[in-house]
Amino acid sequence: MKKRMTSLLLTILLVALPVVFCQAATGSDESRLLCALTEVVECGALGECIELAAEDVGLPDFLIIDLKAKKILEATSVSLRESSFNVNTTQEGMTILSGVDGLRGWSAVLSAKNTRLSASVSDESAGFVVFGACRPE
Repeated sequence: MKKRMTSLLLTILLVALPVVFCQAATGSDESRLLCALTEVVECGALGECIELAAEDVGLPDFLIIDLKAKKILEATSVSLRESSFNVNTTQEGMTILSGVDGLRGWSAVLSAKNTRLSASVSDESAGFVVFGACRPE
């Protein structure tokens, strides 16, 4: 009887655990992404380009992209800056965003599963290309 009970309990655990883990994995909000900026390249008007840290160009190390609210926020305990975007389209599985922040224009592309970020920011004298890795917040 004890062997049967143990066997039944083990069977229930083996069936139930994958269901619990799958529900936990899909429970995250896919419309809010946490993105770590991994690389920033600045190019000047004469074509010279240098690799910089995010903080060197006034960007935070982490961003939150809120696809529902159409905003990009600093991922800090007190978010001081945010930028709204006008365009939020999906083509061939990739999400394309664009907006204006002060006197700079920017555009960004999120990979098909929103795991990679590539963005460009430009003003009248320089442009930046930013790369990052994202996950649901």
